[in-house]
Parts: sequence; structure tokens; C-alpha cells
Amino acid sequence: DTPVDVKPLSQRKRTKPSDLTGSWKVYEVSATPIFSEERQEIEGGALFVYLCMETVKKRSLPESSVFFGEEEMLDMQDVTMLWLPGGVTAYVDVDKDGILCIGVGWYSDEGINMVMERDYGTDGKLRDVRWKTEVKRRWNQPVLP
Repeated sequence: DTPVDVKPLSQRKRTKPSDLTGSWKVYEVSATPIFSEERQEIEGGALFVYLCMETVKKRSLPESSVFFGEEEMLDMQDVTMLWLPGGVTAYVDVDKDGILCIGVGWYSDEGINMVMERDYGTDGKLRDVRWKTEVKRRWNQPVLP
């Protein structure tokens, strides 16, 4: 039997920015709605196009210009981040095109970070939904530049 942590969420430790540094293997599934007036009249909803990706992401501390990785470094420099108890993080960002990104993550001591993000356009419509499972790199092979 494994002991269970039954402390209230408010008394659990908070994730620190340094917990999220390093090299991560990221498994991402995204769903993008395809809006069609004809489809909404018939079934009342949108179709979704799904994309699955596997990448390696490198993060350094916030003082560095590559905090969230090369592909996101221009996009999330002014992100507002909440470091909540129990390994929970929440963030809000608006990119240069006015796309609102709302994200929630949960970091475990085992080195797994699970993230859900939703993007909304300037018209208020859902643009994209992403689910990411990030695994902290703990293997000994060198990272290619």
C-alpha cells in the first residue's frame, strides 16, 4: 500500500519556475473547430480537425529569452502566470494577433506536467484546444541542438 497525501490542496507545495526548467518530451493533441453555418443548422455544432505531435521542448528560467521554448518565445513573453498550491499552474496570454490563450497545468513530483490550453479569436469563438503531457527528460542521451 502506498501512502496517500490527504493534506488540503491549499497546504500542498506550489510549483516553482525552476521545476519547469530543462528538457521535456511533449506529447500534444490539438483539436481545431471547423465552423460551417450548414453544419450548425443540421447538428448544432462544429466539426473538429485533430493533430497529434511529439516534440522536445527546452525551458530555462524566466529571465532568459527562451523561457517557454524556441517555438513560443515571442508569443508568451508577457504571459500572466499563477503558481497555485498542489502543483497547479494557470496562465493567460494574448498574442500579437489578439488570440487569447487560457491554460491550466498540473505538475507532479514524478516530473510529469499535464496541460490544457484553449485559444479564442478576437470574435470570441474557440480557435483551438490543446492537451499536452510533458515528461521531464531524465534519460542520459545528449540533446541534439
